[in-house]
Amino acid sequence: MWEDMKNWQITGFLAVLIIGIVLLSGCTGTGSLNAQPAQATTQPIILNLTGTWNTVSDGSFMYKSTDYKDEYNTLHGQLFITKQQGKFLYGTFTVPMRNDTKFIGVISNDNKSAYLADKDGFLDCQIVNNDQINMVYRQVTGNKTEVISGTWTRVIVSP
Repeated sequence: MWEDMKNWQITGFLAVLIIGIVLLSGCTGTGSLNAQPAQATTQPIILNLTGTWNTVSDGSFMYKSTDYKDEYNTLHGQLFITKQQGKFLYGTFTVPMRNDTKFIGVISNDNKSAYLADKDGFLDCQIVNNDQINMVYRQVTGNKTEVISGTWTRVIVSP
């Protein structure tokens, strides 16, 4: 009888040991049923681009008149980003001898680019730092096509 009880204890012990090993290996494995801790993601801080920016741009204009005249100019002006709601921008671009141009824009999710549009053109902007932006502008209208490349430097920061 002692022999049977001893065998049962050893068998029971081995069974419990095997079950324990199976359960523990299931809890520590890398199977798809195991829950992974949530990764904390932090959103990048959106840059504040409001303020007054001096602009220097070189542009080429191609008129669609019968003589198809090409022109090249350097433009100096100011850009006023008057309002920013999160990553969305609103403002006005001013150059001498032209009407003020209103625009809207958005800062990209990586804070390295901004994309702006006025009523008939588009600006692709590279944010160099908080106070400098490089841009390319493209516009096609009924009487001309223009491309402009320039740099904006912030001179006044708005709150």
